[in-house]
Amino acid sequence: MKKIGRYEIVGRLGRGGMSTVYKARAPVTGRLVALKVLQPRNEIFAELVGEERLKEIFVEEAKIMGGLCHDHVAKVLDCDEHEGRPFIVLEYFAHSIGAFIGESYRVEAPSRIISVAKTRSYLIQALKGLERLHFSGIVHRDIKPFNLMLTSDDRIKIIDFGLSRVRGEEKMAIPGMQVGSPYYAAPEQENNPQQADGRADLFSLGIMGFRMLTGRLIDFRRDGDLVPSALNPVLSSRWDACIMRSISINPDDRYSNAQEMRLAVEALPLVEKKQGPGGRGSVPETRSLARRPVRSEPARVMYKDIATALGLDPLLRPRTYAVQNFQVVGPQVAYERNTRLFWQRRGSGFTLDWHMAKEYVRHLNSSRWQGINSWRLPTIEEIFTVLRPPLHGAFCSEWPLFDDTLHWLWTSDHCTKKQAWMADVVESFFDRLDMDGIASVCAVSSASTDSHQARQEQG
Repeated sequence: MKKIGRYEIVGRLGRGGMSTVYKARAPVTGRLVALKVLQPRNEIFAELVGEERLKEIFVEEAKIMGGLCHDHVAKVLDCDEHEGRPFIVLEYFAHSIGAFIGESYRVEAPSRIISVAKTRSYLIQALKGLERLHFSGIVHRDIKPFNLMLTSDDRIKIIDFGLSRVRGEEKMAIPGMQVGSPYYAAPEQENNPQQADGRADLFSLGIMGFRMLTGRLIDFRRDGDLVPSALNPVLSSRWDACIMRSISINPDDRYSNAQEMRLAVEALPLVEKKQGPGGRGSVPETRSLARRPVRSEPARVMYKDIATALGLDPLLRPRTYAVQNFQVVGPQVAYERNTRLFWQRRGSGFTLDWHMAKEYVRHLNSSRWQGINSWRLPTIEEIFTVLRPPLHGAFCSEWPLFDDTLHWLWTSDHCTKKQAWMADVVESFFDRLDMDGIASVCAVSSASTDSHQARQEQG
């Protein structure tokens, strides 16, 4: 297995114009980390800037991040050099906003519409991170969904400071070089990136907010004055005003700073309009699964097959939802009559990787948790039967299964040797996740011989 410095390389996470990011394992502790190595994709960078200056710029990024300590900014764990190439060791995160909304390499393709509550929460967290950066004179200049990671407890972490500018100093001024990502970069970054200030980051975040609320990017030449509520009827004019101000073409028309925008977002309502027919929040179609057998044995499910197998749309969301008939057995167990399945209420209470999730289930069985010794991870089919439409506000307190402490749940099904299927129970979709990523467990049992089962059947 290849090593970089003391770190064992597990896989590649991504590659940009200047560097490659690997998933690696730290020595002794075995902790997973993200290892960013200076590896320019095009030799033009070295020719125009010089190899030594590129190294200086790369190490400066580590110093920028290493000098910050904030809940919403990723931490630098180490910085070193291997065979003449510097590398930065960062916290590893398995989830990102990009994956959450389903953004693909075709950035302009439709993405998932995210509930108002979740969008508001993520915008506020990202703005808090930007407040800290801007206080230190750092303009990120590449805020986009895949540069906003999500922790196991659902907190935003801003990453990738390779294009940032610190206190007005341009690290790598190359004539004609675009600074920022297409669709998300503020107009002034294309015209004069050296003059872009913190309001450019607010523009990028506003574009992301527009996308999360509507499922699409805005094209100013084509869309004109299109507002989010025209695409998502649950939104009010207050949301329109906030988002459209943040993405004003003229920086002077935007919020003056991240704090001002954060306070505006915090004041926005979760839901102000009733949802009309055909809207994002209209009552979805349901279909009965009464007494229908559901696969309980783990299986390999290919990415190309899951949509057809479960009846999902191209973004892996249910087209219809199952009718459910729950009975609460106790504070920690619920019984779904249609599928005759017992479910662990509220889940494990902490996140685990896929292999540890199976170990957790073995622990439940060895202790006969709740009098049952046949707990297991649910299949994608079983998870499908208990999903509900995405919620626009907080979880209802009477919901017998999940609560707002849960986000991602492991299934027993895998996609490849390194990826398993998980379900997002907040926004109701399926996705692949590296087996060493993190998600919660909500164990299920279908045994017909347990005392709980007998009481249910008698009832």
